[in-house]
Amino acid sequence: MMKKSGIAGLACAAALLLAPSALTQGDANSAAEAVARTYMAHYSDLELDAMAAMLSEDVAFRDPTAETEEFGFSGLSNDGRDALMGLLREFIDTYQPIELGFEWDQVYTSNSRVVFIGHVNALYPTQTEGQRFRWRSQQVSVITVQNGVVIRHEDFANYATPEQGLVPAVTEH
Repeated sequence: MMKKSGIAGLACAAALLLAPSALTQGDANSAAEAVARTYMAHYSDLELDAMAAMLSEDVAFRDPTAETEEFGFSGLSNDGRDALMGLLREFIDTYQPIELGFEWDQVYTSNSRVVFIGHVNALYPTQTEGQRFRWRSQQVSVITVQNGVVIRHEDFANYATPEQGLVPAVTEH
């Protein structure tokens, strides 16, 4: 039979053995979150060159909720930095967004995956001076970071029931 002091000693030894691993994972999660937050800020502002600099060459982009005739049931799937940047440039050329305007209600990190939960508030120009078009929807984005770069970007948007309509343009003084 092991004495209480022996059990306590084993518990302390186990804690010491596991602690460095937990600290290392915590540091990795903090670093991943810093990269992902910066990347998502560039995405929100449509700063494509800054985004591209943070992507691995073989980054995977997925939006399974973007189910269309073109993309099919599995939604949008794109592999490679050049392909993703081409897709985003085509989107910008076609729709001329001013910003995606992400607002994150919650962000958490687990095992180098940073989960952003909130809304996209895409803002587009209109032909009427002093007016913009806003497309707002619930969105979850999951960014996977490895060795300081984004290796996977997944978006899940509520395309079925977005809030959309005209809003006044913000005037700067």
